[in-house]
Amino acid sequence: MTQDDSIYSLIALDIDGTMIGDDREVKPELVKAIARVKETGAVVSVSTGRTLTPALKIARESGASGPVICFQGAMTFDQVTKSALRHERLEADLAIRAIEGLKSSVPEVMMFLGDDVWVEKRSDWTDGYGQRMGVDIRDTDSLLNMADQLPTAIVGVGEPDVVGPLVLQLHKQMNGSALVTHSLPMFCEVEAIGAGKDLAVEHLANSLNISQDQVIAVGDGKGDQSMIKWAGLGVGIAGGHPDVLAISDRIIATPEERGLTHLLEELLEDGKLGPAQTGIN
Repeated sequence: MTQDDSIYSLIALDIDGTMIGDDREVKPELVKAIARVKETGAVVSVSTGRTLTPALKIARESGASGPVICFQGAMTFDQVTKSALRHERLEADLAIRAIEGLKSSVPEVMMFLGDDVWVEKRSDWTDGYGQRMGVDIRDTDSLLNMADQLPTAIVGVGEPDVVGPLVLQLHKQMNGSALVTHSLPMFCEVEAIGAGKDLAVEHLANSLNISQDQVIAVGDGKGDQSMIKWAGLGVGIAGGHPDVLAISDRIIATPEERGLTHLLEELLEDGKLGPAQTGIN
């Protein structure tokens, strides 16, 4: 929970519905606010369910130069060294169970492996996804035969009224052996149990010698809930997932109403941002 005298040194930002709205554009006023935040010595990182390539694109456009947390926390990528600081992958048996469980319920199943997305059958939706996200869609005769390559994530795409119950069903079937998340109503995502935005943000904070109470996490979706709950100051977005709003310390306006920009400007004005304090573990 937030404390009035806290100075925050790490800000972890979800992308979709938090940094950008339906127009998918990073607004100039947010870029300016993030630049001012960095001048205080605080670190700004994106923390998203997106894959690495589209996550890096938004990070660069916004000026969020801290390590990029992507794949719902399964990977943390250092923009300076251009290497992964952390990468949790699905073991083959878990990937097989995820593929089989998803294929039985939804029409689209994608395997995220390296910088590419693999599918058994192309569709207008998968091709459109590749274009929107800037990733290559690859074809394979069998995702199951690729399970031993240790994918970062398996994602099923379907109608929200099917995906919602599927998330609960697959979570039960995995029995704690994998992380089953639901960042968007049409996505059922399966990652290694070591993934999760909370674990990724915690690992990043520890590596930067930043304590939990010095961390701000901002997001709107179910996949953001864990990091918002973990952070010293957890911030939800108006109209976001009810579970997120219920555990948020603060709720701000949508990207269309410049909610995140106003939050950062307020923190700057109040002198609440700064570098990590030495000696903090």
